[in-house]
Amino acid sequence: MRKYETIFILDCEIEEEAQKAIIERVKAEIEGAKGVIGKLDEWGKKKLAYPINFKTDGYYVFIEFEAEAELPLAIERIYRITEGILKGLIVRKDD
Repeated sequence: MRKYETIFILDCEIEEEAQKAIIERVKAEIEGAKGVIGKLDEWGKKKLAYPINFKTDGYYVFIEFEAEAELPLAIERIYRITEGILKGLIVRKDD
């Protein structure tokens, strides 16, 4: 298993329940692929460095996890197709 970090930015204009549902969906994808979540940190609402889809604020979520090499592709797919996620990034950590 490899170690990864991911951060994704949610649209602040969606409801809090929808934000929580998206976070749970990402967590469920990791745990469903037998991944282990080490740290989940919700940084909250922050101003974006530059506008994304005409939005100037975003809700940041950071997750450290361990998983097999195929899982980041599945998570990136979720980032692309889920309405409410402005941006997402996954980085492999060195051992």
